[in-house]
Amino acid sequence: MTTTATRAGDPAVPTRALVSEPGGGQAWWFLGTLAVLRNPRGAPRTPTVIELIVPPGGSPPLHVHERLDDSFLLLEGEVLVRCGAQTLVARAGSYVVLPAGVEHTFRVLGEAPAKMLLIHADDEFLDFIEAVGAPAREAVVPPPGAEGDLDRTALIEAAARHALRIIGPPLDAEAAHAGVGARTSA
Repeated sequence: MTTTATRAGDPAVPTRALVSEPGGGQAWWFLGTLAVLRNPRGAPRTPTVIELIVPPGGSPPLHVHERLDDSFLLLEGEVLVRCGAQTLVARAGSYVVLPAGVEHTFRVLGEAPAKMLLIHADDEFLDFIEAVGAPAREAVVPPPGAEGDLDRTALIEAAARHALRIIGPPLDAEAAHAGVGARTSA
């Protein structure tokens, strides 16, 4: 990144970071994923942009966001998305918007991890990540059993405090395989 020297105290000089460099950003191990806040340090938290790396076969529990649409741009990989009664496959480049109040989940297909940018109008979901995740010791998907893994009861209780309802299990391989056969493309 190139910077330009300016006079100290110049009102045109920003007092906070303007960019979040690749590999930078605050990171958490969160439910088996690596979640990285891409908003520059000191910048507003809204809109919130979170880079999420999900391992092959990774799937969050079936859940409902009470107040916010759950949106993501899939950068790498392929995921089967279930939203209400609809099932679709999102591929790299797909932008997915899952409406507030509708149950949804996804599952990473294939042998490669999925990388996505979660984009939210407010920081409610980021608050949830901060509450249940653990600061990442390194910028990799956590090993099984790492910090940030909660038992189901603790996860349900934490989610409820963040306008999120956990209503079912993650999407298993068999359900994902059945869903791929009956899918529509994003």
